[in-house]
Amino acid sequence: MSSPSQLRDELAKCLESSMQKFHNIWLDIGICESQQKQRSETVVEHLRNLLEEMVQEEEMLRSQIRTRIEKYSKEVRELCEDMSYPDYQFKKSYSMLQTEKDLKMRMETLSNEKAERFRKFNHFKDQDQHLCDIMCLTPYYIPSGSTPTLEQLQALENHVASLKIEKDKRFHEFVNSKKEIIKLFSEMEKSPETEFARDVVCESDSTFQLSTENMKALKVLKVELEEEKEEMKIKVDQLWNKLHVLWDRLDIGESERANFSKGKTSVKEPVVKALKEEISRCEKLKFQNIQRFVEGLRKELTEWWDKCYYSQQQKRAFTAFKSENFTEELLQLHDEEVLRMKTYYEKHHELFEDISKWADLFKKMLEHERKANDPNRFNNRGGKLLLEEKERKKVLKELPKVEEDVKALIADWEKQHEKPFLVDGRRFVDYIEKQWATHQSSKIIEKEERNKARAKLMEEEMIYGSKPTTPAKRRFIGTPSKTPTNKQRR
Repeated sequence: MSSPSQLRDELAKCLESSMQKFHNIWLDIGICESQQKQRSETVVEHLRNLLEEMVQEEEMLRSQIRTRIEKYSKEVRELCEDMSYPDYQFKKSYSMLQTEKDLKMRMETLSNEKAERFRKFNHFKDQDQHLCDIMCLTPYYIPSGSTPTLEQLQALENHVASLKIEKDKRFHEFVNSKKEIIKLFSEMEKSPETEFARDVVCESDSTFQLSTENMKALKVLKVELEEEKEEMKIKVDQLWNKLHVLWDRLDIGESERANFSKGKTSVKEPVVKALKEEISRCEKLKFQNIQRFVEGLRKELTEWWDKCYYSQQQKRAFTAFKSENFTEELLQLHDEEVLRMKTYYEKHHELFEDISKWADLFKKMLEHERKANDPNRFNNRGGKLLLEEKERKKVLKELPKVEEDVKALIADWEKQHEKPFLVDGRRFVDYIEKQWATHQSSKIIEKEERNKARAKLMEEEMIYGSKPTTPAKRRFIGTPSKTPTNKQRR
């Protein structure tokens, strides 16, 4: 680039050359000196005007650049503020053109980023609205009138992702629950009774609204049907049990039972109805055979009394047991007593099973002691004595442990219910003590009887002489009384 002095020299040379050419032209034309002067002034005026116009154009260009710089600066500042960016600082060393270019590029970058943010925002917003419509939720809130920040976009994206997961989870839960609900309706041969149940069973999966309320209602419907099925199952089991008891007491044949039972293994209402009708028929037959039924109930009642370790006093409390007036009222009393005892046993069956376990072990211990005192037990062969001893040690080891366990369980029960748990009419601790005391008394009595028998035997031997413990062998004729020695044999 030429320096200002060089530029001036160049312009001067150019002007001088041009003016010389003008003078030559004017001389050739024959223009007088005054007109040449006038024309020279016109040339200078033209040059001055041209330069002024050029200066004005450049000044206008500079002004336009300044205006654009101000415009871009304003837009960049507004974009930075709108997009939560710090103010953009351009380099002061830049020229106006460099500054304009830099600001323009920054403005375009920010504008594109803003447009991209709004594109993402609208995309996520549409997804959010769609998912919220499906699940009946409130759309995610972002303040309007401003460009969403990067943090807001990220939060919205995360929110949409979580909604998708929740929607998939709810849809999966709905589909599985719907299958189970349809199966339950089918198993019970029922039809949906409520509008919601009909929507679940009959409508398409895609049209079901996965709202929080609907999902809760879906769970409630499923639980209600499961409970209804379970109640019906319990009811059917109870009806079957009642019917089997009636069949047993009426001596109904197996073929007749099989014919009725055919096709009635489900828990459907028709099965319940059929069972009730059969029970009603058997009930009528029952009242036609009251005495036989009462006697059967008394036998069953005795078994329940024994299972529950009832004492004689407790048994006598049921005075109807001895009645000979066989009426429907007596039958009803026995039915109720059997049901009461059965319920009592089922309520405390764990305790009774543990007591029975102790009683069995105690009985085995007594049996082993009886065998141990049997003088003929040594006649056994084949290792039976060894097995009996092994079993006896096992029983003696297990019996105290079971006894303590049962005591602890019954103590917990008594503490919880604030009353004694009776076994044979007394507390279990007293019952055990009585069993052991009876056992000890029996051992003492047996010992005394053995001593008496031994004393009597000794007394008889003193009077009549002792008897050989084994019978003498019978000798054959000619058999020597002693075995001959070697000397005699020779």
